[in-house]
Amino acid sequence: MKELLIKLLTILGIAQAGNPIQEGQEAYLFNLRNQEGKIVNLADYKGWWVVLYFYPKADTPGCTTQAKAYTHLITEFERLKTKVFGISTDNIDSIKRFKERHGLAVDFLSDPKGSVAKAYGVRVIAGFCSRDTVLLNPELKVEKVYRGVDPSADPQRVLDYIKNKVK
Repeated sequence: MKELLIKLLTILGIAQAGNPIQEGQEAYLFNLRNQEGKIVNLADYKGWWVVLYFYPKADTPGCTTQAKAYTHLITEFERLKTKVFGISTDNIDSIKRFKERHGLAVDFLSDPKGSVAKAYGVRVIAGFCSRDTVLLNPELKVEKVYRGVDPSADPQRVLDYIKNKVK
């Protein structure tokens, strides 16, 4: 039923689906502004694991839960030389308020047109990203793609995957 609804929204022009990115594929390199308005260039993170978690809207319950869960684990991610980015179509002011209001340690990136989301195969429905996570390995290749993630379980699952790969 969910897939049928998404197909209908796509036909009506309300939803836009990107091309599904494949594991092993080169990462789509991008430049986006973070919560401080500074440009973040993905290519600068070669040699790092990179978590790109796409979320619908800052300061909503699921998005807050996910951001807090990543923040709770951020020291472990950093110990494994992993950079975590939350990406949405929210503007810079919204993501800055979100980060400050909840004391979040994650860096947030603004993708106002959803172009980076679509490049990673993330659905953009009525201007909101679906909740998907893409893990990039240190060679900046797509290591793992998780679609429709549970906001509370996603951070631990991604961390566990990286821990098993780094052993």
